[in-house]
Amino acid sequence: MKVDNGKGTWALVLAPTLIFLALILVINSILGLGEVSNAFKRFANAFLTAYTLTAGALFGAMFFYADSRNRPLAPLFGMLAATLVGAGIIFLFLSQSNLLMEQSSSMQAQFFSNIVHLAVVFLALVTAAGLLAGITMAHITGNPPRRLPWPVDVEAEVEVVVEIDSEE
Repeated sequence: MKVDNGKGTWALVLAPTLIFLALILVINSILGLGEVSNAFKRFANAFLTAYTLTAGALFGAMFFYADSRNRPLAPLFGMLAATLVGAGIIFLFLSQSNLLMEQSSSMQAQFFSNIVHLAVVFLALVTAAGLLAGITMAHITGNPPRRLPWPVDVEAEVEVVVEIDSEE
């Protein structure tokens, strides 16, 4: 997307984003928000599940990191504590009757429903990252090579003068 002078403009960069936002607003105004009474429950479930699973994954990463420290068990205990705190909060909130239960029949069903939702979002993010990397590489390799304005050849501009002091 180039204009006549060879420079990209902000309008061409922002246009797809603004068109996409306008499309979302039009669809929302036509279809409406729908049922939003469980929005907090869905957000809290997703947040707590993501926190606990991420803390568990970081606990695994700390296992390899701990070897390079003087106190190798300190990071493991820290991430284990974070994982247990997240699991405990999920257990307490899900066991409090209808506080975080959406429409699942049991606490285990709600927890696995949260994991499935998290897996779908993670897969969407990985797919988007792959598409972004592919588009970036296609853009980089599709353009002709350009000479960068740096580094400047300094050798031609600098004269080196060495004085020898013979009074030592």
